[in-house]
Amino acid sequence: MLKSLTLPELQEWCESIGEDRRRATQLWRWMYADGNWIGAPEDTSGVQNGFSEKFCEKFRQLATLDGGVRLTSVARAKDGTRKLVFELTEGEGKGGSVEAVLIPVMREAGSKPRITLCVSSQGKRRWQIKEEGAVGCAMACQFCLTGKLGLAANLSAAQIVEQLVEARRLQAREGDPVPITNIVFMGMGEPLHNLDAVAAATEAMNHPLGLHMSHNKVTVSTVGLVDKLEEFVERCGAAQLAVSLHATTDEVRDWIVPVNRRHDLTSLLAALARHYPRGGPLKRRVLIEYVMLAGVNDTLEDAQRLVDILEPIEAKINLIQFNPHDGTQFRRSPIEQVLAFRSVVIRGGRVCTIRDSRGDDELAACGQLGDVARAARGAPKGPLPPPERFLAALAGGGGGGSGCGGGGGAAAGAGGEGIDD
Repeated sequence: MLKSLTLPELQEWCESIGEDRRRATQLWRWMYADGNWIGAPEDTSGVQNGFSEKFCEKFRQLATLDGGVRLTSVARAKDGTRKLVFELTEGEGKGGSVEAVLIPVMREAGSKPRITLCVSSQGKRRWQIKEEGAVGCAMACQFCLTGKLGLAANLSAAQIVEQLVEARRLQAREGDPVPITNIVFMGMGEPLHNLDAVAAATEAMNHPLGLHMSHNKVTVSTVGLVDKLEEFVERCGAAQLAVSLHATTDEVRDWIVPVNRRHDLTSLLAALARHYPRGGPLKRRVLIEYVMLAGVNDTLEDAQRLVDILEPIEAKINLIQFNPHDGTQFRRSPIEQVLAFRSVVIRGGRVCTIRDSRGDDELAACGQLGDVARAARGAPKGPLPPPERFLAALAGGGGGGSGCGGGGGAAAGAGGEGIDD
């Protein structure tokens, strides 16, 4: 499956089968250049710079240009968001499905329209579920629909890249001229759990001879796998890092983001301060994602504590309004509370935006990707019990939803550095 290879790896593969290295560039352009996006060498028959029948015959015995996914449906929200559902045709998750989301970026009058594509990085093995269905995420964040689907299997680099290729094919078929300018790894799965494939996929997406995405327009989101952050910075340093923080104390984060029990706030914040120091020479900053949960993490004390714990880190804060899905115990913070929280953070000297929720009427918004029926049965270990002092805040729950990025869920309104107002 050649779409799992970077261009240098493809050059090595071509040499290994007795072809000139220049054959790799030809394949690469046909796979990825605008308007090409072929699924097999035979697709170039009769076209200038296409492949000969002799090469096609040789190729058929050795490899495929298939991306390991097949687009099966497109759900369209009223705001123009499109959720793409793919069947996994190869690999660990074969027989399951995974989702990506095309999100139109809303801007002020006069600015050019553009689109962000939210991609998934993980999927579930078919044998882990009794029936075919949507894949999930292993992080089990308590407010996230995708997290309720349980243990995930890794997608290949090809299956990640193909989400972008197929999104561009869809746009071409529909005559949609608006460019995909941003990629966010905020769909199903935890990207740093699958770093080899994510690194290869971002390299393919960024290559100027093919998909030509700008490095600084690719955002990779994580719930905070501290042991993988060093490797991410080394291998994907040009990409934007986003961290789904969602809490300012270990008590709350242990509950709503269970990975915090392995990588607590102290270790996570220390790693971020090391790689994204405030006033550092590289001028890099991390995006801090923070879903607003009524009565759980949305107090003004939480806002001030957020300012304080991020003091040594070059960061931009993105507040996420909670999106609805059935069966959740959480509630969306009132917009008045979100605005008051934001004011505290801004007065603390930080850039702080509120993410525009998009596509929630088609379960395409942040934290809503996946199979609702399966998620309703709960994650394998069920929901974690809340600390006693939050029971009253949860008593009115049931109509809220999820917001997440990295560890499951679609980005909403992402662009620029990764997230817009």
